Amino acid sequence: MTETLPFRGLAGRLGGLLLPVALLLLLALPGPGRAQGISAKELSRFLDRLYRSETSQGVVEMTIVSPHYTRRLEMRIWTRGMDYTLIRILSPAKEKGTATLKRGSEMWNYLPKIGKTIRIPPSMMMSAWMGSDLTNDDLVKETTWENDYHVDLVADPPPGRVGLVYVPKEDAAVTWSKVVAFVDARTKLPLSQEYYDEKGRKVRLMDFKEVRDLGGRTIPSRMVITPLSEDKEGRRTEMIYRELAFDQPLPDSLFSLSNLRRGE
Repeated sequence: MTETLPFRGLAGRLGGLLLPVALLLLLALPGPGRAQGISAKELSRFLDRLYRSETSQGVVEMTIVSPHYTRRLEMRIWTRGMDYTLIRILSPAKEKGTATLKRGSEMWNYLPKIGKTIRIPPSMMMSAWMGSDLTNDDLVKETTWENDYHVDLVADPPPGRVGLVYVPKEDAAVTWSKVVAFVDARTKLPLSQEYYDEKGRKVRLMDFKEVRDLGGRTIPSRMVITPLSEDKEGRRTEMIYRELAFDQPLPDSLFSLSNLRRGE
């Protein structure tokens, strides 16, 4: 059974890797709008594809910390390009089988306890996912930086860093009024991302840590997302990649609604 759930019906029960997703970094000669031999657009493309390729699959551990509890989830994630994503909860037992599927601009959640597949409307893309500090859009990454934002280099970044500032294009359907990202000037790997709301307030921080080799790439394996608003003081969400593989064949049936409902 498939149904569409209104915004308030699913918010707080199910909520998405700002994890910008990666192929190869293309270095170029210095010129206008360049730093350390790379342009703002080239660096942005690298960050946008850092954890994704033609296909990717991996196991991720998520820890949700609040002043009152700590909650851990383990999940397996499959992606194909920027259009297809499947996320399935492996543990704990009470959440096992809960899954999220994204195909193009459409997204569904499967709830095994009630045996229902629920379509997520676009209005819910910024809702919290599984009680974490991530949103639906963060996990399935419906948008890309290059499509939705103008990007430029930060004029005076801290020593050892290169900064990018993203400002939405006029017709982009995005939530953030500005995003500032810093990368290591030598490796170009991400260090942090700052998110600003429509009033220009910094409301979320994402830190990238623990660089290691995964799936033949050297990437940060741990991300810490910290909300900065007063009502979320003491909260954070951590994501750690335990396994990661790229460019392995994935069947079309993997991203089907029937497979989503299997819960395995």
